[in-house]
Amino acid sequence: MTDIVPFSIAAELPRGRLAIEASAGTGKTYALAGLAARYVVEAEVPIGELLVVTFTRAAAAELRDRVRARLVDAADALASNIDPDDEVLAVLCDVPDDERARRLLLAQRAVSDFDSATITTIHGFAQQVLGSLGTSVPTDPDAVLVDDTPALIAQVATDLLTAEAVSCRHPAEDLPKHPKLVAAARLALGNPAAQLVPDADDPDLGGDAALRRRLVDTIADEVDRRRRASGSLSFDDLLVRLRAALDDPDRGAAARHALRRRYRIALIDEFQDTDPVQWAIFDAVFGARDADSHDGGPTPTLVLVGDPKQAIYAFRGADVHTYLDAAHAPGTDLCGLTTNWRSDAAYLTALELLLEGTTFGDDRIAFHHVDHAERNAATRIVDGNGDPLPTLALRLAAGDIDRHSRRPKIVLTEAARDAVHHDLAVYIRDLLEDAWLPGRTDDDRPRPLQPDDIAVLVATGAEGPEVRAALERVGVPAVMARGDNVLTSAAATQWHLLLSALARPADVRRARAVAVSWFVGWTGDELAAADDDAIADLHATLHRWADVLAGQGLATLLGTLRAETGVAARVLARSDGDRAMTDLDHVAELLQLAAPRRVSPAMLLATFEQLAGGDDEGDPEADLAARRVESESRAVQIMTTHVAKGLEFEVVCCPSLSHATPVKKAFVDPVRWDPDGHRRIVDVAGDVTWPDADTKAARTEQALAEAIGSNLRVLYVALTRARHHTALWWAPTDGAAATGLARVLFARDADGRIDPATFTGTGAVATPDGEDAVTALAPLVDRSDGRIAATLVHRPDRRPRRWAGGAAPTTAELQAATLGRRLDRRAGRWSFTAITARAHEDHDVGIDPLDDTVGDAADADELIPPDERPDGLPTGVASAHDRTSVAETPAAAGPDAGPDGLPSDGPAQLALSFDADTGSDVGDTDVDTDATPPDGDR
Repeated sequence: MTDIVPFSIAAELPRGRLAIEASAGTGKTYALAGLAARYVVEAEVPIGELLVVTFTRAAAAELRDRVRARLVDAADALASNIDPDDEVLAVLCDVPDDERARRLLLAQRAVSDFDSATITTIHGFAQQVLGSLGTSVPTDPDAVLVDDTPALIAQVATDLLTAEAVSCRHPAEDLPKHPKLVAAARLALGNPAAQLVPDADDPDLGGDAALRRRLVDTIADEVDRRRRASGSLSFDDLLVRLRAALDDPDRGAAARHALRRRYRIALIDEFQDTDPVQWAIFDAVFGARDADSHDGGPTPTLVLVGDPKQAIYAFRGADVHTYLDAAHAPGTDLCGLTTNWRSDAAYLTALELLLEGTTFGDDRIAFHHVDHAERNAATRIVDGNGDPLPTLALRLAAGDIDRHSRRPKIVLTEAARDAVHHDLAVYIRDLLEDAWLPGRTDDDRPRPLQPDDIAVLVATGAEGPEVRAALERVGVPAVMARGDNVLTSAAATQWHLLLSALARPADVRRARAVAVSWFVGWTGDELAAADDDAIADLHATLHRWADVLAGQGLATLLGTLRAETGVAARVLARSDGDRAMTDLDHVAELLQLAAPRRVSPAMLLATFEQLAGGDDEGDPEADLAARRVESESRAVQIMTTHVAKGLEFEVVCCPSLSHATPVKKAFVDPVRWDPDGHRRIVDVAGDVTWPDADTKAARTEQALAEAIGSNLRVLYVALTRARHHTALWWAPTDGAAATGLARVLFARDADGRIDPATFTGTGAVATPDGEDAVTALAPLVDRSDGRIAATLVHRPDRRPRRWAGGAAPTTAELQAATLGRRLDRRAGRWSFTAITARAHEDHDVGIDPLDDTVGDAADADELIPPDERPDGLPTGVASAHDRTSVAETPAAAGPDAGPDGLPSDGPAQLALSFDADTGSDVGDTDVDTDATPPDGDR
């Protein structure tokens, strides 16, 4: 544990370069909004000369709201004669009356001019800058911004491998497999600032490594050629072109000076998630370059805010080493936020005992002490008798659980998962029956813990259903909160079966496949017993459904399916019925948004396959395709740790932190950091031995060290989500001894403190077994004074007791609801056209910034909408949602009108068809018969 210089929001305003390390829960957004308000009101920086950049749309939306709220609060405080309690407002108001009046005018002007503020994402900033520079940068003003790079790479790789095989230049068995080649090409194109190895110009390079490099280079060239030919631009292209414009030897200096005159203050949020290209842009504009030629104006101020301990998005291209080099560069001041406003003092003490002495992949990424907020000094989770419960529970699945036959200290992975999930469910059940949470204010009384106070953080979305099933076995309700992509769900598979059959209704194999789908509902026995007449009837039904789809649209087909097959009742009768039905509806909505017009079954199938083939690896929660919560009732929330970043919960359970896969991947991980060259390296032949075995072993060792560091940072994120209590599980499975959790638990000396030599190595940590594991943690537990508990977990009880609060509710007779008020028909009229237009219009943000269920991983970067661009500038680059929304494809321009003048198919009709049997009163809906698409033909 190291100390860091505290940052005070009330101190003198920063000038020049400042890096603020904001540990979890220390009020990063409050500090950013406060700094922005002080620069505007105190330093007289016009709101239009303030730049605030973050890395997600939700974060940009929240920052925009928070900055505006700070300015409104400042104006109100300056206009009153009451001394404010707020630290920022107190600084602004503690001035003589004449200065106070001047600041009031500045605050009021900033509120009225707030739309001129640039508070956006990095890609939104890049788009705006390229547009504002006009002809001074060599770019195509009509280029359309798209996010089809993964699909384009896959297509080019297919064409290239086919050409290579046909040419017979290499034996087919020497060619790389398509998935490996695509993965290598995606890494190469997704890391434009990285050095590619092996070196293509190495005369000694031969064999598989040379072939792999040549193929990747060919793919990169062909992707670029096809992009230019199609007039499209990727998000990486956007940043690369801006960097090139700023570095241009002829016009770059003028562009940099123009941006310095435009922005006097730049605040960069979540800086730990930046990459080398993004930092090169900020460094060029606000850095030391051209320091003597600012046209007589003030030197711009650059404030970098982030937490390297939470740098967990390397798979998106984020590079924590870029943060470290920038934050520790000469001329940059480094300080930190040192008060945690989230968690109880007792919990923070437990975390400090567990993590003191740890680093997170680099000596400069160290655990720092944070103070507790005064309001959290005495709060603590207690049992029903009012006695304090441990704030940190270490559950060790090293007891009587099935072991490896030849390595008896290794618990079988499946047996460990079963034991951990069972113990997790029982542990949560017991907490719900006995735990009480402190009130949030002095007047609040303690309240019993509820299911929706609890979050379970898993390693991957695939683990979520298993955890949910374990909780349901003990009667605890649980939901998947913004999990993986719905297009990879079982419901998507059912849709694919149906659309495949409708595209070729005479195909026997497709007909038999859809027969056992959710839509038709035959059992395996029924299919086996079906005679020719039954199969012929099925073919006829498929032909009829295909005609309905082609002639009347998807919404009508859905109504037909529900009426004829009982698909809703059949799906809801499943054990995961709510989840399955939510996904089924969700896929239907995506299809409707992607192809709202009447389309042929073959075209809709192609649309589905295009959607399903999109990229969800980098940010699955960012898309419209992110799976939705299937129930609004009180339930335990299950999500990945990456989704949970930025969120907070009363209680957190972590069953997957000993999961070894992320560390095992390091043995073939093609991305690593070069400490000598200070740059990222992408090895496009990572699974090939080149130039020799020793060199490959050294590369593997470096990749392993980085994987362990990343694993430790994920652990830190998971441990800092809770306000009152965290439980984590450890299991000595194969490879688990090399994980970050193994180091945190067992790389300790006899006093229970971290042993630096053991902790920082890349080898496996010696992990005790059985009761010895509990004994090994005894010194740590003893020093915690009851704040930490370690418990041995055994094989599960197959008949667990159900939660007393989870009894099935009594079934009451349903009655039709009555409308108790008159409808105000003067307020406006909704039409299907208006609803469709709303689905396709540009929005600054597609997510409610006040929705605390959305974490930092919730969404991808936004762009500046067309109406925010400088007047008269080119508008060829597409708007915000073109990256993440299937609603804004060219096919989604607007619905076709039916014979009665109404749109024949659209989102409103889709909802109507899916709600047909819910009893909703939609009969009084006003319908606007003007079905003209809002933007005309596109």
